[in-house]
Amino acid sequence: MSKETHSGLFARIETEISNYIAQGVEVAEGVHFSQHDTVKRIYKFRNKQLSSSKINDDLSYNYYFDIIEPRVDSMVKNLRFDTKHVKLFSTNPIDDFGAVFIANASLKKWMNEKGEDDKLKESVEEFVANGNIGFKKVKGTYEIVDVLNLVVTNQLAKTVHETDLIERHELKASEIKAMKGWDQDVAQRVIKDLGEKSFSATSETTEQSSTSNSYEIYEFTGEVSEKEFYAVKGMEQEGDADTYFLAKIIVAGLEEGGSGEKYTLYAEQLNGDMTDYYEFAHLGKYNGRFWREGLVEKLMDHQIRANQIGNDLASGLEWASKVVFKSNDSRVLQNIRADLDNGDVILAQDLDQLYVRMQGADQLIADWNRLMQDADRISNSFEVVRGESLPAGTPFRLGALIDQNAGMLFTFLRQKITLPYKRIFKNWVLAELIKDLKGEKIFSLVGEIEVMDRLRTIMVEKWYMENLVKIGPHTKEQAEAIKAEKLDELRETDPTIENAPEIWKGVMPRLFVTITGENSDLADQVTDLINLVGLEKDPRRIAWILDQIYGIRNIPIPPQEFNEPSEQQIVSGAGIQKSAPQVQQPIE
Repeated sequence: MSKETHSGLFARIETEISNYIAQGVEVAEGVHFSQHDTVKRIYKFRNKQLSSSKINDDLSYNYYFDIIEPRVDSMVKNLRFDTKHVKLFSTNPIDDFGAVFIANASLKKWMNEKGEDDKLKESVEEFVANGNIGFKKVKGTYEIVDVLNLVVTNQLAKTVHETDLIERHELKASEIKAMKGWDQDVAQRVIKDLGEKSFSATSETTEQSSTSNSYEIYEFTGEVSEKEFYAVKGMEQEGDADTYFLAKIIVAGLEEGGSGEKYTLYAEQLNGDMTDYYEFAHLGKYNGRFWREGLVEKLMDHQIRANQIGNDLASGLEWASKVVFKSNDSRVLQNIRADLDNGDVILAQDLDQLYVRMQGADQLIADWNRLMQDADRISNSFEVVRGESLPAGTPFRLGALIDQNAGMLFTFLRQKITLPYKRIFKNWVLAELIKDLKGEKIFSLVGEIEVMDRLRTIMVEKWYMENLVKIGPHTKEQAEAIKAEKLDELRETDPTIENAPEIWKGVMPRLFVTITGENSDLADQVTDLINLVGLEKDPRRIAWILDQIYGIRNIPIPPQEFNEPSEQQIVSGAGIQKSAPQVQQPIE
């Protein structure tokens, strides 16, 4: 799967990379934008490196007054969510309880093993600071896309559907060998021919020495023609140039200018569309470009102006802090501090202190305050949001109103990042987790025999209700004996192994992921119901309200006791179905 010519898809990938780095796009008439330059500039601000030197030409120090990071941290604090907030629920919670129970247990265990807490926090930080975060599907999990090594071929795209993506990776030889599905013969040639004892963070950063070889690998995901696809696999004469489909191509040996041998490590035709393999969350709205504005980009001008004001004040105060004297008498010492001893007497006709005051300090301070207010407005980072006291004289109602409106915005922004996560957990993670889920694995997920018995008990109740008519007339004691016998049967055979396909049959379309703040209706309902419990006096109504809360929170409800049938019912068989408990559906 190597390729020595420089035409076709190899040349196309090289051209796309070069254009992305060297050229921008015209978003509107006269409005030019380069995602590559914007991302580089964002990371300069994030690393507080706006100038090459901290010392100016006049030997004054160039201070950096960071006004962005505190506001980023404030928004992160209000948007953050943890693994405990990720829950699965079904639109039919009673019938699907077993599947939902197993799915939640397996997802929690997976998140704990994979260190998802750290990844969730990192994703929120990137989302707020950069304004964009990408997720890529890998086997059974996902990865956060490195935006510094990402090429978006269509910078005007509104969604990932409208663009191809190219990722750059720096891999070690062992990592290349460990990649499943890669052509290992080609991999050996890449390791032999292309190794360099250097690595770099991006294609444009300075290379760093390394004791082991590193390899620059490019991963292309996008639409290709059938002819291009076969060409990179070494079959030049195959394929139709007018037939297009989605594909993933992984290549090595790309160079600026297109010289040298190219290698194809992996080539696969993909099903579905780009959102089946990539998900992106955007903080800002679409303004004609794929890369939306994040908090760093929004506050760039504010940061530059803050540095100017801060450094002007620092320089002016340095002069204003000097103690200088004036005198017309030539006999006065040149430096009173250095030339006088304690107790000396000065003979002078006149000696006055020269008061040095910085001109325009009050205007600079006023400009600084105005700048901070505008930065707070843009970043929704007012005192009440930061947890600080409001300015003196602020009406309490106004503070509550600001807090309420800020909370509404944060709920909206949290939805923007949790909606992609919903699809990731359901379609990428959960779909793989439940494929081969066996009874032994389920037991290890829940961890306790009591919990497994509770799951089996619920399955017995469900089986009993479905077969109630078939069983025929029987007493309460007989019903308990029938259920106990079925429970013992399940304990011996572990039906979760045999019935796993039946448990999941039809469940996935009804299964949804909710994350705290994203599905606010459920939380609002629970709050309202809890308030009603304290006001309600009727025990039946209280029981009904508690059932609703249990249903919303997916808390298992103990099986209700049946009224013992009368002798007439036992003889005639009448009324058996009426004795079944009526299950209330949860509020949707």
